[in-house]
Amino acid sequence: MTNLDCSVTGCFYNEDKCCMKENILVDGKDATENSETCCSSFKEKGCGCNTNTVKNSKKEVDVSCEATNCMFNDACKCQAEHIGIAGGNACNCKETECASFDCK
Repeated sequence: MTNLDCSVTGCFYNEDKCCMKENILVDGKDATENSETCCSSFKEKGCGCNTNTVKNSKKEVDVSCEATNCMFNDACKCQAEHIGIAGGNACNCKETECASFDCK
């Protein structure tokens, strides 16, 4: 498991900068820099009519990763001890990124 800090406050799964989801997927198969990655697990919070009722926010999350050029990727699993997902008030997954991506 990876310690995850998430600044994507516009995501349904974000609770106080922690991810409510047990696992996420970082996309970016051919990425060579952070901006070419994204959190494919992103789900927009919406207009306030949808609220996350699960209160299991945690720092440790299982991170599957398709960014095979990242030095932390081992068999499509993130092996970094700590990563950050950036994107602030993103409205879709393409507005997010793995801030910890480090090209091999």
